[in-house]
Amino acid sequence: MLTVVERLQQRNQEIGTLLVQARKLQHRSVTECAERLATSRRRYSAIERGEAAVSAAELELLIDYLQIPAHMFWKGAYPQAEVQHLVVQAAPGKTLQVVVEVQG
Repeated sequence: MLTVVERLQQRNQEIGTLLVQARKLQHRSVTECAERLATSRRRYSAIERGEAAVSAAELELLIDYLQIPAHMFWKGAYPQAEVQHLVVQAAPGKTLQVVVEVQG
């Protein structure tokens, strides 16, 4: 069983990994993300490595800036359902987004 300190370190690493993936997906630099939080590149890099904790307010800013679905960060927030997104072509030049909830 993990201690509280070990669990916090593990969550910081998990959150950091999600932030790295989202930043790269959005083609944002470490500098841009650090500036968004009004922090140094050094501290922001430490957040992404899980070596520094990110505050709830900072995480909220990053979720918006990097367009991350908030549920990605909250384990157990959707215990009964898995959320998946599927994009299909509806008509020439038009896109329709369908969200399907799978229970089981």
